[in-house]
Amino acid sequence: MKKGAIVLINERLPRKPKSNSQKVAKVIGKYGRKYQHHIYAVGTTLIIVSQIMPAQAFGLFDPTQQALTCMFGTTGALGNAAINALPGVINAAITVMLFIYFVASGVKVANALGDGQEVTQMVQQPVGIFFITLVLFIAQNILFAGITAAC
Repeated sequence: MKKGAIVLINERLPRKPKSNSQKVAKVIGKYGRKYQHHIYAVGTTLIIVSQIMPAQAFGLFDPTQQALTCMFGTTGALGNAAINALPGVINAAITVMLFIYFVASGVKVANALGDGQEVTQMVQQPVGIFFITLVLFIAQNILFAGITAAC
């Protein structure tokens, strides 16, 4: 080799072949990233539309919404549409934020799994948020078990 010659070296280490689960995770992550905003839009629309129809209304914190409706439904707030709509808006906003957070976390984890990365640290926060939400869901169902829309 001549002095001063430019030498190309491939420092790329040979990769171990991907497992079938990594291949599936990579495909899910790829399509999840591609259609992530569509998933957000459809999910948000379904949550908001279901909140508008009282017979179909749902949410993670529906009993709390009913309790807040009773609390805000005093005689002073009867003519104020913003105050009367506030419990539904809060319930829908929390439900939408949690939905978007879990979709984004799922896509992130699927992409990392597909790349063969260690995802232990990545999964800790979404799992923690899930369990906190579960505890809050159970607590509000216990606290507001007897409250109906009629107060």
